[in-house]
Amino acid sequence: MKEKKLHIISFDVPFPADYGGAIDVFYRIVALHKLGYKITLHCFEYGRGEQEELEKYCEQVFYYKRKVFGAVFSKEPFIVASRKSSELLKNLQADDAPILFEGLHTCGYLDDDFLKKRPKFVRMHNIEHDYYAELSKSSKGWRKLFFKREAKKLQEFEPVLKQATQIFAIQKNDVEHFKMYSENVHLLTASMPETEMKFNAKTDSFCLFHGNLSVAENENAVLWILKNITFPKGLLFVVAGKNPSTNLKSVCAQLEVELIDNPSSDEMQKLIHSARIHLIYTEQATGLKLKLLNTLSSSGHVLLNDKMIAGTDLKNLCVVANSGEEFSEKLRQLMNLSLSEKDFSIRKKVFLEHFDTEKNCEKLF
Repeated sequence: MKEKKLHIISFDVPFPADYGGAIDVFYRIVALHKLGYKITLHCFEYGRGEQEELEKYCEQVFYYKRKVFGAVFSKEPFIVASRKSSELLKNLQADDAPILFEGLHTCGYLDDDFLKKRPKFVRMHNIEHDYYAELSKSSKGWRKLFFKREAKKLQEFEPVLKQATQIFAIQKNDVEHFKMYSENVHLLTASMPETEMKFNAKTDSFCLFHGNLSVAENENAVLWILKNITFPKGLLFVVAGKNPSTNLKSVCAQLEVELIDNPSSDEMQKLIHSARIHLIYTEQATGLKLKLLNTLSSSGHVLLNDKMIAGTDLKNLCVVANSGEEFSEKLRQLMNLSLSEKDFSIRKKVFLEHFDTEKNCEKLF
């Protein structure tokens, strides 16, 4: 049997798997390894360090430094130009194995002549110019200008996807968008760790928001919640996640909201699986939020707005609200109502059918 070799270019070091993009990349690597792929991993390191864990699943791991300064002035998008390396291009030519580009970020060499005859697969995590346009709307000062310029550059760069052998989109709406570049576009939902979904009949009476709090989208979501939603008496609101800003800490302290700063992975999972209600809000109907899948694997109600489930078939598993008044009313209805075992079983069935990472990866190449 022919040996299955594969190059994967990751926009970041995908371990520890402690935020959405890293989770998606890392557990795809784990699944492909189980399926017998000999993986050469190329990743851009800018603060996370080299990780021995990756060597368990990859034949070789190469690390490259992002070239930040020059990329600021490039005609290409900053997220792309800062991830170009002559060493990377050289290492990709060590054999003729297929290449999986993780995100538009890594597609700087997708149209390079040296890779012209190679099978090239692109996993898109977002419609990136839409994502950056939304970031611009919610930012101020130089950040607003940077995100606006980056959105324009990304939209102009996106046609490079015509050079892809196949494109994998993270949600259904994105599939339709990327069909303008290729007929060979397929849905590949987010990768997840193997999880044994166990029903917890005794969730605790608190409401949880969790995520990487250093990301502006998540901080803005918490601030919106605190400004617009009235929590019923007796329901504790807990915010948990990585690297909250000084401003967010201050606001939570003033409003006597419990903020759990940088919980360990075990602490976070304990919170997720004991919460009565998960509260999720976003202003960006882009990609597929990993926190949504994580909460749906628990035994708590998932209360969110329409934008969080755009492009998915997960609406029937959630409780939807859009205004502060609707969220407040739904919280009153749910605070003393545990999720039924029947509803949990429906979730479990959906996960087994659609979010089995190894099964999804079998269809890739």
